Amino acid sequence: MRGFDHPVGTSASKRPGQPAGPTGAPIALRLVAVSAAVLGLGSGTAHAKSASALPYPTGDVWAAAVRFLRVDRGLAIREKDEKSGYVLFDFVEGGKAFHASLELIALTEDDGRPSTEVVINMPDLPRRYEMLLLAELGAKVRQERGPAPAPRTRPVPAEPTKDRDKEAPRPRGEQDGGLPRAPTIPVP
Repeated sequence: MRGFDHPVGTSASKRPGQPAGPTGAPIALRLVAVSAAVLGLGSGTAHAKSASALPYPTGDVWAAAVRFLRVDRGLAIREKDEKSGYVLFDFVEGGKAFHASLELIALTEDDGRPSTEVVINMPDLPRRYEMLLLAELGAKVRQERGPAPAPRTRPVPAEPTKDRDKEAPRPRGEQDGGLPRAPTIPVP
């Protein structure tokens, strides 16, 4: 037997110039299969976190989240810390308990309104479980706290009237929407 060739007498087909391994499959095909197995492409589990923003203060979401996990869903809470904003819990599916976490991150919207980003991570389960819990938690917060607080309105600056524009000359650079004017050359 030489190199990657098959022993004499096997009927494995191989393309010219492409060595085959002992199983008869081309090496490139076997490398792809091994890489997929190592990278976990064949597994149906999620390895990312799922997040959702709720337009409520973090304190309101915290209380609802703990009640939702423990009372509504009946899940075992292993550890929780309100100051740090996390809950470690066990999610039971198919008779097996999976470790999961919930994080709350305080945010401020552009209009100054407080909001909370909720992040759920279940590394050993498909992402749909994380998304389901996020949707149910969002519904619970809305049910308990009512509609989200309205965005704060900013005062709108008054636009100058056309009569005032004609009377007061604008400084250079404020003409034509704030852009400087291109220099002009007088025509004789």
